[in-house]
Amino acid sequence: MHKVRRHLEPHAIWIRASPGADPAQLGGDLDVLADPVGATIDNGLRTWESLDQQLGILTWSALGLIGVAVVIALIGIANTLGLSVLERAREHAMLRALGLTRRQLRRMLATEAVLLSVVATVLGTVIGVGFAWVGYETFVTRALRDATMRVPWLSLGVVVLIAALAGLLAAVLPARRAARVIPAEGLSLD
Repeated sequence: MHKVRRHLEPHAIWIRASPGADPAQLGGDLDVLADPVGATIDNGLRTWESLDQQLGILTWSALGLIGVAVVIALIGIANTLGLSVLERAREHAMLRALGLTRRQLRRMLATEAVLLSVVATVLGTVIGVGFAWVGYETFVTRALRDATMRVPWLSLGVVVLIAALAGLLAAVLPARRAARVIPAEGLSLD
Protein backbone atom coordinates (compact mmCIF):
# COMPACT_ATOMS: atom_id res chain seq x y z
CA MET A 1 0.00 0.00 0.00
CA HIS A 2 1.17 3.35 -0.95
CA LYS A 3 0.36 6.29 1.12
CA VAL A 4 -0.33 9.37 -0.84
CA ARG A 5 1.02 12.43 0.89
CA ARG A 6 -0.34 15.73 -0.11
CA HIS A 7 2.02 18.64 0.29
CA LEU A 8 0.36 21.93 0.68
CA GLU A 9 2.53 24.58 -0.79
CA PRO A 10 1.85 28.23 -0.14
CA HIS A 11 0.54 30.10 -3.14
CA ALA A 12 0.17 33.77 -3.79
CA ILE A 13 -2.33 35.42 -6.04
CA TRP A 14 -1.93 39.00 -7.17
CA ILE A 15 -5.06 40.92 -7.93
CA ARG A 16 -4.89 44.19 -9.79
CA ALA A 17 -7.67 46.62 -8.95
CA SER A 18 -9.17 48.78 -11.63
CA PRO A 19 -8.62 52.54 -11.30
CA GLY A 20 -11.11 54.07 -8.90
CA ALA A 21 -11.86 50.77 -7.16
CA ASP A 22 -13.18 51.10 -3.61
CA PRO A 23 -10.54 49.54 -1.31
CA ALA A 24 -13.03 48.70 1.45
CA GLN A 25 -15.43 46.95 -0.93
CA LEU A 26 -12.63 45.10 -2.72
CA GLY A 27 -11.16 44.00 0.62
CA GLY A 28 -14.56 42.76 1.80
CA ASP A 29 -15.14 40.82 -1.43
CA LEU A 30 -11.70 39.24 -1.18
CA ASP A 31 -12.25 38.33 2.49
CA VAL A 32 -15.46 36.53 1.49
CA LEU A 33 -13.52 34.51 -1.08
CA ALA A 34 -10.54 33.83 1.21
CA ASP A 35 -12.37 32.76 4.40
CA PRO A 36 -13.62 29.35 3.19
CA VAL A 37 -10.12 28.22 2.17
CA GLY A 38 -8.32 29.79 5.14
CA ALA A 39 -6.29 32.20 3.06
CA THR A 40 -4.94 35.47 4.35
CA ILE A 41 -5.16 38.71 2.45
CA ASP A 42 -2.69 41.54 2.37
CA ASN A 43 -4.56 44.47 0.87
CA GLY A 44 -2.01 46.96 -0.44
CA LEU A 45 -4.78 49.09 -1.90
CA ARG A 46 -6.00 49.99 1.58
CA THR A 47 -2.46 50.96 2.56
CA TRP A 48 -2.10 53.04 -0.58
CA GLU A 49 -5.43 54.78 0.08
CA SER A 50 -4.35 55.57 3.64
CA LEU A 51 -1.06 57.06 2.45
CA ASP A 52 -2.87 59.00 -0.26
CA GLN A 53 -5.25 60.44 2.36
CA GLN A 54 -2.33 61.43 4.59
CA LEU A 55 -0.59 63.18 1.71
CA GLY A 56 -3.86 64.91 0.82
CA ILE A 57 -4.22 66.15 4.40
CA LEU A 58 -0.64 67.42 4.33
CA THR A 59 -1.26 69.19 1.02
CA TRP A 60 -4.43 70.90 2.26
CA SER A 61 -2.66 71.79 5.50
CA ALA A 62 0.14 73.41 3.50
CA LEU A 63 -2.41 75.30 1.41
CA GLY A 64 -4.11 76.44 4.62
CA LEU A 65 -0.80 77.70 5.95
CA ILE A 66 -0.25 79.51 2.66
CA GLY A 67 -3.67 81.12 3.13
CA VAL A 68 -2.67 82.30 6.60
CA ALA A 69 0.55 83.65 5.08
CA VAL A 70 -1.52 85.59 2.54
CA VAL A 71 -3.54 87.18 5.36
CA ILE A 72 -0.35 88.10 7.19
CA ALA A 73 1.07 89.48 3.94
CA LEU A 74 -2.10 91.52 3.46
CA ILE A 75 -1.58 93.14 6.85
CA GLY A 76 2.12 93.64 6.13
CA ILE A 77 1.52 95.20 2.74
CA ALA A 78 -1.17 97.51 4.12
CA ASN A 79 1.20 98.54 6.90
CA THR A 80 4.09 99.06 4.47
CA LEU A 81 1.96 101.11 2.11
CA GLY A 82 0.51 103.12 4.99
CA LEU A 83 4.01 104.00 6.17
CA SER A 84 5.06 104.64 2.60
CA VAL A 85 2.23 107.12 2.14
CA LEU A 86 3.32 108.98 5.27
CA GLU A 87 7.00 108.98 4.31
CA ARG A 88 6.44 109.77 0.65
CA ALA A 89 3.85 112.51 1.12
CA ARG A 90 6.15 115.12 -0.48
CA GLU A 91 6.82 112.78 -3.41
CA HIS A 92 3.12 112.19 -3.95
CA ALA A 93 2.40 115.90 -3.66
CA MET A 94 5.14 116.64 -6.21
CA LEU A 95 3.71 114.08 -8.60
CA ARG A 96 0.27 115.61 -8.14
CA ALA A 97 1.66 119.13 -8.70
CA LEU A 98 3.30 117.87 -11.91
CA GLY A 99 -0.08 116.73 -13.23
CA LEU A 100 -0.65 113.24 -11.84
CA THR A 101 -4.36 112.83 -11.14
CA ARG A 102 -5.75 111.31 -7.96
CA ARG A 103 -6.85 108.29 -9.93
CA GLN A 104 -3.37 107.82 -11.41
CA LEU A 105 -1.81 108.11 -7.95
CA ARG A 106 -4.21 105.50 -6.57
CA ARG A 107 -3.45 103.25 -9.54
CA MET A 108 0.31 103.66 -9.00
CA LEU A 109 0.05 102.67 -5.34
CA ALA A 110 -2.24 99.75 -6.21
CA THR A 111 0.31 98.55 -8.78
CA GLU A 112 3.07 98.74 -6.15
CA ALA A 113 0.96 96.69 -3.72
CA VAL A 114 0.08 94.05 -6.32
CA LEU A 115 3.72 93.75 -7.39
CA LEU A 116 4.84 93.43 -3.76
CA SER A 117 2.32 90.70 -3.04
CA VAL A 118 2.86 88.75 -6.26
CA VAL A 119 6.66 88.83 -6.02
CA ALA A 120 6.51 87.75 -2.37
CA THR A 121 4.03 84.99 -3.16
CA VAL A 122 6.00 83.64 -6.11
CA LEU A 123 9.22 83.75 -4.11
CA GLY A 124 7.54 82.00 -1.17
CA THR A 125 6.03 79.41 -3.51
CA VAL A 126 9.38 78.64 -5.11
CA ILE A 127 11.02 78.29 -1.70
CA GLY A 128 8.10 76.16 -0.44
CA VAL A 129 8.19 73.83 -3.45
CA GLY A 130 11.96 73.57 -2.99
CA PHE A 131 11.52 72.51 0.64
CA ALA A 132 8.77 70.09 -0.40
CA TRP A 133 11.07 68.53 -3.00
CA VAL A 134 13.86 68.14 -0.41
CA GLY A 135 11.39 66.53 2.02
CA TYR A 136 10.06 64.28 -0.73
CA GLU A 137 13.54 63.15 -1.76
CA THR A 138 14.66 62.73 1.85
CA PHE A 139 11.66 60.95 3.36
CA VAL A 140 8.98 59.87 0.91
CA THR A 141 11.17 58.14 -1.68
CA ARG A 142 12.83 56.11 1.05
CA ALA A 143 9.47 54.85 2.31
CA LEU A 144 7.67 54.53 -1.02
CA ARG A 145 9.92 53.82 -3.97
CA ASP A 146 7.23 54.25 -6.61
CA ALA A 147 5.69 57.43 -5.16
CA THR A 148 5.65 60.49 -7.36
CA MET A 149 5.75 64.09 -6.24
CA ARG A 150 2.79 66.07 -7.50
CA VAL A 151 2.80 69.83 -7.14
CA PRO A 152 -0.71 71.33 -7.16
CA TRP A 153 0.14 74.01 -9.72
CA LEU A 154 -3.46 75.03 -10.23
CA SER A 155 -3.98 75.53 -6.49
CA LEU A 156 -0.72 77.47 -6.25
CA GLY A 157 -1.83 79.63 -9.18
CA VAL A 158 -5.05 80.38 -7.32
CA VAL A 159 -2.99 81.34 -4.26
CA VAL A 160 -0.93 83.77 -6.38
CA LEU A 161 -4.14 85.26 -7.77
CA ILE A 162 -5.62 85.62 -4.27
CA ALA A 163 -2.37 87.24 -3.10
CA ALA A 164 -2.58 89.75 -5.96
CA LEU A 165 -6.18 90.56 -5.01
CA ALA A 166 -5.16 90.82 -1.35
CA GLY A 167 -2.40 93.26 -2.32
CA LEU A 168 -4.90 95.29 -4.28
CA LEU A 169 -7.25 95.39 -1.27
CA ALA A 170 -4.36 96.34 1.00
CA ALA A 171 -3.67 99.36 -1.19
CA VAL A 172 -7.17 100.84 -1.05
CA LEU A 173 -6.94 102.81 2.20
CA PRO A 174 -3.34 104.03 1.84
CA ALA A 175 -4.00 105.07 -1.77
CA ARG A 176 -7.10 107.01 -0.74
CA ARG A 177 -5.15 108.74 2.01
CA ALA A 178 -2.36 109.66 -0.44
CA ALA A 179 -4.82 110.93 -3.05
CA ARG A 180 -6.52 113.24 -0.51
CA VAL A 181 -3.37 115.27 0.15
CA ILE A 182 -3.54 118.63 -1.59
CA PRO A 183 -0.33 119.24 -3.61
CA ALA A 184 0.47 122.59 -1.97
CA GLU A 185 -0.09 121.14 1.50
CA GLY A 186 2.03 118.06 0.75
CA LEU A 187 4.94 120.11 -0.62
CA SER A 188 5.11 122.11 2.60
CA LEU A 189 5.67 118.96 4.70
CA ASP A 190 9.13 118.26 6.10
